[in-house]
Amino acid sequence: MKIILVGGERITYYLARSFINKGFKVVVIHKNRVFCEELSKSLKALIINGDGSKREVLEQAEPLKNDIVVALTPRDQDNFIIYQQAKNIFSVERTLALVNDPENLQIFKELGIKNAISTTDLIASIIEQRLSVEEIINLIPVEEGKINITEIILGNNSPVIGKKLRDAGLPKGAIIGSIIRGNEIIIPYGDTMLKEGDKLLLISLLEVQSKALELLNPQ
Repeated sequence: MKIILVGGERITYYLARSFINKGFKVVVIHKNRVFCEELSKSLKALIINGDGSKREVLEQAEPLKNDIVVALTPRDQDNFIIYQQAKNIFSVERTLALVNDPENLQIFKELGIKNAISTTDLIASIIEQRLSVEEIINLIPVEEGKINITEIILGNNSPVIGKKLRDAGLPKGAIIGSIIRGNEIIIPYGDTMLKEGDKLLLISLLEVQSKALELLNPQ
């Protein structure tokens, strides 16, 4: 199995170096000859100078069914073409396309690109996590943010303290997956009592997340 990285700049270098250090065979395809020459001096990888969105160039990497192809160019159109060629022409099962404009993410999905990621959305999510208030200590998006997993600590002003979970009034589409109370981990049920200082694992749909967080911790 080999990993084929198409396009990109410094991220391509760091990804290639990481995969090589883990023992993978890496192929890099890039249009910039100077960049390719730099990579060939610093990486033990096959470097191909050319436009990876063109079939004859991608073919030089000899992609196989069990390989991995990652499209990292700054042009979403090229990443779409690379993904489609890897899947439909070379039958590569594991292919991923970078989406530079987050507005194109849904278009990619509608056109059958299942493995597409938006770096803008990922960075925004990380920034939101780092800037969250103290009581909200973690935020993990799932399925491009359609579902969020949030760890939240019940402060002393939370209106759900002293209530059973079934009476907390969580909106439909939000559940408490677990409660950490001191050194105890609780899988809650309807009659589980909520207490100040409880660390809750909230699993919620994006559209009800704000409502659930406001209910659990008004701050």
